[in-house]
Amino acid sequence: MDVADRIRRSFRALGDRPAIEFRGRWVNWQEVGRFADRLDTLLAEAGVAPDARIGLVARNRASHAAAMLALLAARRSISLVHPFLPAAALAAEVERLGAAALIADAEDWPPIAESCARIGCAGIALGEEPFLPRPVDGLEHATIVQAAHDGVIEILSSGTTGPPKRLPLPLHVLQRAVDSAPEGESADGPPPQINVWPLSGVGGLSLLAASGAQGAPLVLIEKFTAEALADAVRRHRPPMLGLPPAAIRMMLDADIPRAHLASVTAIYGGSAPLDPDIQERFERQYGIPIHWGLGATEFCGTIVRWTPAMRRAVGDAKRGSVGLPMPGVELRVIDPDDGSSIEDGREGLMQVRCPAIRPDWVATTDLIRIDADGYVYHLGRHDGAIMRGGFKIMPERVADALREHRAVRDAAVVGLPDERLGAVPAAMIELHDGAQADEAALLAHLRERLPSTHMPVRIAVADELPRTPSLKVSLAAVRAAMTETA
Repeated sequence: MDVADRIRRSFRALGDRPAIEFRGRWVNWQEVGRFADRLDTLLAEAGVAPDARIGLVARNRASHAAAMLALLAARRSISLVHPFLPAAALAAEVERLGAAALIADAEDWPPIAESCARIGCAGIALGEEPFLPRPVDGLEHATIVQAAHDGVIEILSSGTTGPPKRLPLPLHVLQRAVDSAPEGESADGPPPQINVWPLSGVGGLSLLAASGAQGAPLVLIEKFTAEALADAVRRHRPPMLGLPPAAIRMMLDADIPRAHLASVTAIYGGSAPLDPDIQERFERQYGIPIHWGLGATEFCGTIVRWTPAMRRAVGDAKRGSVGLPMPGVELRVIDPDDGSSIEDGREGLMQVRCPAIRPDWVATTDLIRIDADGYVYHLGRHDGAIMRGGFKIMPERVADALREHRAVRDAAVVGLPDERLGAVPAAMIELHDGAQADEAALLAHLRERLPSTHMPVRIAVADELPRTPSLKVSLAAVRAAMTETA
């Protein structure tokens, strides 16, 4: 049984067992199954072919999760759309997508209905009360003619470095994420999963698909706060959590009581690098081990990871590593300039091969090094390198040095165009509550740690660094802000 078969089995077999919680209200698997049947009927009545592309403006809400599970179970072709776009940009994206049907929350329809009508796209509205989907007035029928998109899920990149990109994932690639998801079972069924990831991205999609395939209850958090997560953990007592690095930092900053996380025996993550100092502080304060990893969207999830057995074997000897390649995954390191293989522990570009997904080697823009024991260290993104008059600067190296200052909570570094040097680094920082630091003191701090070529031309202080829905720092937003004030 593949992921679609297993989700359909959950609809049929799990009845009144809890499926999705949103804002304190549960819907059960029988209700999700009825939702799926109703959605199938609406699409058929709208004349949407079984292999047609269907757009979904995916919010972290129960009806949206049910819609995604229904489309996966029916092996529909899904194109996900981020819901946080401004109204005009959302309308333009809908028109550009050209889907045969668009599914969106009732509150999202006013600015996009005209775009759907213009391209002949059928419209389906979602809401929590009532829970079942319903047609949008005037958009009951699809007239658009399009090529087949059989079985492909188009997800969106996080958009940390620029506009989100559409990445096609066949269903068998999503199957890998489901197969590698940790499972647990008790007399009452699988333990609940708490989701803080956007459903429109690979993290949220993978967790939702695994939950549907395993029949695990899923708790949705629409907008992350440390307090909302701690409340969900306290109420549902999950044994494991999957979190982005910013969430771990925010839990520490909020000083969440240790007792609220008492059920959690391990935390997993890998959407972005985790500062080793933050990891040590969290593990010391809460007594919960963090098993970090490295993911790749093309492979729908984690490719390198820590496991409890690895931590027992090496302890803290591999501080800063993201672990070992997962079974069935091969890595190699390539010189970014000439493409030659690097086998002596030096840094280079990561290439990945996972025969279960595709037989060839896949190039990435991730910089890594692999030590003599095979442990992988993630060193940033090569495509983010700043070339300053012939000197290559890795932004994360400068950001890491800024975070070492006692007043700095977080930092982001971007390259700004420079007529003479090509590009120069600029930094934006977020300070700890009540802390102060002027630019001169921060530059003096950096001069003790970095070459002169790495000095930022400017350091701006923000109340909060701009972030994507997955809580990564939005480098595109940082760059735009720094450019406007240059």
